[in-house]
Amino acid sequence: MIYLLFNYLALTGKLMERFFAKSTTGSMPEIVDLDKLTRDPSKRKRLTDFNVNQHEEIRRKYLAWGAYQPCPSKFKPRWIGKSKRYFNPEWYDLHRNWLEYSEVEDEAYCLYCYLFRDNIKGNKPGHDAFVVDGFVNWKKAVERFATHVGDRDSFHNKALKKCEDLMRTEQSIPVALYKQTDLEKNEHLIRLNAAINVCRYLLHQGQPFRGHDESKESTNKGNYRELMDYTIMHNDVIAKALKNAPLNNQLLSSTIQKDITECFAEEVLSCILKELDNGVFSLLVDECRDVSNKEQMAVVLRYVDTCGLSNERSVGVLHVKETTSAYLKSKIDFIIAKLGLSLQQVRGQGYDGASNMAGEFNVLQAKIMRENSSAYYVHCFAHKLNLVVVAIAKKIFDVGDFFDMISLLVNVVGSSCKRKDKLGESHREEVRKAIGKGEIATGSGLNQEISLQRPGDTRWNSHYTTLSSLSKMFTSVVKVLEYVEEEGSDATKQRQASGLLKYFRSFDSAFFLHMMMIILALTNGLSKTFQRKDMDIVNAISDVESVKRELDKLRSQHGWNSLLSKVCSFCDKNDISIVDMEKEYVNPKKPRQRTGINNEHHYRVDCFFFAVLDLLAEELNRRFNEVNNELLCCMSAFNPSGQFSHYDHEKLLKLAILS
Repeated sequence: MIYLLFNYLALTGKLMERFFAKSTTGSMPEIVDLDKLTRDPSKRKRLTDFNVNQHEEIRRKYLAWGAYQPCPSKFKPRWIGKSKRYFNPEWYDLHRNWLEYSEVEDEAYCLYCYLFRDNIKGNKPGHDAFVVDGFVNWKKAVERFATHVGDRDSFHNKALKKCEDLMRTEQSIPVALYKQTDLEKNEHLIRLNAAINVCRYLLHQGQPFRGHDESKESTNKGNYRELMDYTIMHNDVIAKALKNAPLNNQLLSSTIQKDITECFAEEVLSCILKELDNGVFSLLVDECRDVSNKEQMAVVLRYVDTCGLSNERSVGVLHVKETTSAYLKSKIDFIIAKLGLSLQQVRGQGYDGASNMAGEFNVLQAKIMRENSSAYYVHCFAHKLNLVVVAIAKKIFDVGDFFDMISLLVNVVGSSCKRKDKLGESHREEVRKAIGKGEIATGSGLNQEISLQRPGDTRWNSHYTTLSSLSKMFTSVVKVLEYVEEEGSDATKQRQASGLLKYFRSFDSAFFLHMMMIILALTNGLSKTFQRKDMDIVNAISDVESVKRELDKLRSQHGWNSLLSKVCSFCDKNDISIVDMEKEYVNPKKPRQRTGINNEHHYRVDCFFFAVLDLLAEELNRRFNEVNNELLCCMSAFNPSGQFSHYDHEKLLKLAILS
């Protein structure tokens, strides 16, 4: 209310002054230079003759100068009656602040009355003498000066009061408004800082902001409002600032939350661009559907900072209406331009193996290569390795059947909480027995509680964890299957449990279990290596070659004996019949037909061990030699020509996309 009153008074006064000026002069006077105002009181224009917007500035200027009180060596004489009279400079001391003297006209004036002669109503004794005409009766000067000053309510004292108020700036309306505005600004900053801190915490923790019901009656208003209420409860300063805030400035709306989040995103992007320092980078793009069934495209930049460390930073997630290569290319152009970068800075592309991304003609990588021939496409190494293992399961039917049975086993054993609890209790009991017999060691971090983890459909390295858990919990898994077979309420589950018991009590399942554990252990370690942030393409290719050498060692007699020893030990422990490797192999599909080979040849050469190793080596050679050799040769060719320094060469190698 006080703001409206101040604004109304100020606006009304200005309008009245403008109206008065226009009604008397007919037009608005021009703005004058305050430093060029006339000091001599007899030469001054009336205040109303100045521009109305300068009245207060002119008054302050004259008051800052003070009364015009010249002291010439000899004042002009004036005949009053038969005597010469002079202006007495001692009068300055008696009326120091208001008395003025004009040397030109030899007249005395009042500064205060001049400044406010048109703004004060009522009786104005001596008004014209000390403001318009000038006072010259030096004989009665002392008496007339006292009469002019008058009592407390005189015109002169009212003008004096207005001058004092005008120069007391802390009491002016603009200053009062400024003080009030400054208080509002401080309270607004307190509320804003609280909102920013809450958003920073939620963003750092990756938590959602909104709640299903954010009304005052709700018991859970969402993370943002609940955390803001908690902050207010424990901080009196923030509580006071929020209490005094108007309803439309609470900083609690979803729009404010989005604005603050966008500001954080811009700050993060600016830091990323600062790290990039307008250098070269690699482009990683992938798309998938979110929970709302909308196709989203994530864009990531891989670059090497000034410290020589490779970084991967997400710079945006864009909604794409279609997944054609042309549309994806337009979206990439948009975000690259938004960041102030150029496709000419791209030194690598990394996508999955989808046909619209990785093909050779009219696909995304080809379109970018046409604009920048240095933007080499490198298929994600971790994804490539995943496809290598997938190829084994697809091309060797017995291995594929084994993993199908593993998936079915996880579904049957882990389909209910009761079975999971039974599996965990049984395994803990087995561990206690083994510790009592001294079969397993004890210590910090050993014998942790495990479960039969469900393997992922797109990450085959997760199968290693599943197989490892199965080998450790095999006895407990068999007990749960027996329980389901005997006491299961669902006939389908009973039949599945019976079939699983028959399969996993066979030598073939034990052989596949340990063979795939060895192979997946190698590929799992390689997959983790590929996903390290400091890995570059040279070391990645070197690690692939190391895995190939390990696979060659498995082909040796020592590798075969090691595998067979583990399988036989597992079979002895779990009462599984061991196949005699020297006997003739009998084909279960044609039991009466002689095969002419023994079991060792069958398991080692024809069907399983060598077949899997050969296929694995073939897939590794095929998938990790398509573009990599060309890229390495291209990078190596830069050094002899002198186009890149040794540091730039290492920087380009680190830019190659691995994961």
